[in-house]
Amino acid sequence: MSIYDVFVSYSHNDADIVTDLVERLKGHGIEVAYDKVVVGPASIIFHEVEEAIRNSAHGLLVISPASMASGPVMNEYYVLLQRSMYDGQLLIPVLVGDVKTQDLPEFIKIRFYSDLRGVSDAILDQRVDEIAEAIRRAS
Repeated sequence: MSIYDVFVSYSHNDADIVTDLVERLKGHGIEVAYDKVVVGPASIIFHEVEEAIRNSAHGLLVISPASMASGPVMNEYYVLLQRSMYDGQLLIPVLVGDVKTQDLPEFIKIRFYSDLRGVSDAILDQRVDEIAEAIRRAS
């Protein structure tokens, strides 16, 4: 049994949009794990993140140029991808910033992704609704 509905992998450069996204998901009753929730004083960051991924039913990967250049995010992506392929868990790609579709990893290109690049607040609400519903259906 999972403690969290979804683990959010992201670059700290995208913290503002991620904080907003997480708060909106929580507003839908989604239990979200990400480093701000699971890492505390004296924590071993990689251990806590690994444990959070293990205790999450699904994964959400926030894709930006910064996240695609981040070693820790890419490690999380590989773990989330493996869980998606072998355990049937969702891997939800979310595009932010000025990431270009052609620069996406090949295994992300074959998935439906949520595009939050330059969207209005109303469209952001709609996309978060879609993500929350996908998580609920899969859980």
